[in-house]
Amino acid sequence: MCLLNLFSALYVLFSFASLLIFTVGVQITDLRVPAFVENGTRPGALLDCEYSLRPDELNKEAGLVVKWFFNNSAAPVYQWIPGKKPQDLGILKGRLRLDYASSEHRATKHRALYILNPTTELSGEYKCQVSTFDDEDFMVKKMLVFATGKPFDLSLNKYGSESVNISCKALGVYPEPKMTLFTESGTKTRAPVKGASVETLARGAVYDIMASTVLPEAELTTSTVIVCELKIPATNVTRRQTVSYNPGSMESLSSSSGTHKEMLHVRYLIVGFLVALLLREAAPAPC
Repeated sequence: MCLLNLFSALYVLFSFASLLIFTVGVQITDLRVPAFVENGTRPGALLDCEYSLRPDELNKEAGLVVKWFFNNSAAPVYQWIPGKKPQDLGILKGRLRLDYASSEHRATKHRALYILNPTTELSGEYKCQVSTFDDEDFMVKKMLVFATGKPFDLSLNKYGSESVNISCKALGVYPEPKMTLFTESGTKTRAPVKGASVETLARGAVYDIMASTVLPEAELTTSTVIVCELKIPATNVTRRQTVSYNPGSMESLSSSSGTHKEMLHVRYLIVGFLVALLLREAAPAPC
């Protein structure tokens, strides 16, 4: 009798579990979105949305629709209905590879976003929503398209007879960066550069940043390495420029404009051209 009751209980439990399994509708099982993408470094970014369906939701009459949304917008930026062509909409209009196929299955073929040449304005939240006539599910993840700045320059110049001007700039950075000037000794000991000011300017979807200061040349008593460090928040990206400065030198130094001798050669050519032009203008007219 007890054995019969046990089998009855197991049968009821199995039936209930089976009912739950076969009545669960569409479910998103995985949303793969790259956390970080560097601006202008890859041909495309793939955002994939995997989901499961009940057997009856695989037929044409189930009303399956896949939509993607950007930054909580009420209107989708992508829509696909099996049997129809995918649609690129809104900010992603003309920026998607619409023939990309995640699989060959009719119900999942065009579920993904393949964004061509992602740029900084496409940073934000991406929501995948999958629905049928009976059920719906969604999942959200963020993607950051960052830019490290071009150009990124560090330069040292004589300022008066006894001072040195240090300036570092990076243009077109995203998101808003952090910049620091410091010195490194032969033992790699770091020390912040005194009195350095940092200015950041928003320019469209990117930022320009500059750090600068003027130091007495007497403070640079040994061969010193000046370092400019640029950090991109929310990423592990750090860029550095370095310039070695020798006290007493009257020459300007830069981290990004070719060799030092090439710089001086160009400057001498320019000065020679200007002198020749002035001499020609000052020459008396022929009688």
